[in-house]
Amino acid sequence: MENKGNKRPEAVFISSSAHFRELPAPRGEEYAVMGRSNVGKSSFINHVLENKGLARVSKKPGKTTLANYYQVDKEMVWVDLPGYGYARAPGAEKLRWSRLIADYCERRPNISGLIWLIDSRHVGLKADMEAWQWFSKLNLPLFVVLTKSDKINQGERKAAIRQAVTVFGLPEEPVLYSIQEHQSRLRFWEKFNCWRQSLKQEK
Repeated sequence: MENKGNKRPEAVFISSSAHFRELPAPRGEEYAVMGRSNVGKSSFINHVLENKGLARVSKKPGKTTLANYYQVDKEMVWVDLPGYGYARAPGAEKLRWSRLIADYCERRPNISGLIWLIDSRHVGLKADMEAWQWFSKLNLPLFVVLTKSDKINQGERKAAIRQAVTVFGLPEEPVLYSIQEHQSRLRFWEKFNCWRQSLKQEK
């Protein structure tokens, strides 16, 4: 299924893994969903994939502790990885999260790109700057989404886009996203499908 913006993605949960060795066998395109612990990854996944029960949502950061696999279409899988940055958890648990993220991004043979979520209200935070430096070394395709855009006004939205482009040296403007706006979903799929198609053409 090739999502055309207004067609509902047939997303289903596949499995969860705590360690790299437990990940399912590589098959098809995989896109990792990345972001800080409180950036709203689970809410974004549920909204953009139109399934409120797909990812567990919590007001407390750090509830995504595993690599959660979602089949989005026949050829594509999204992998929701633990958030980086702030989260109340034992040191050993945080170390496992870091190892899982690093192993997946550095060793997964069929990873096609990263969907990187950034809070539109706080572009350029230290945790995101550190993540950006690491992403640059990975040399993986990056699709950037600015979340929680409903919490800022129109002028601030434009400023957040400009700042993200400047701070992270993005070749294209990031997608503004709000789980309160249906238009955000349409805008995301339009740009994401174009980006995904361009990656296929480059191969």
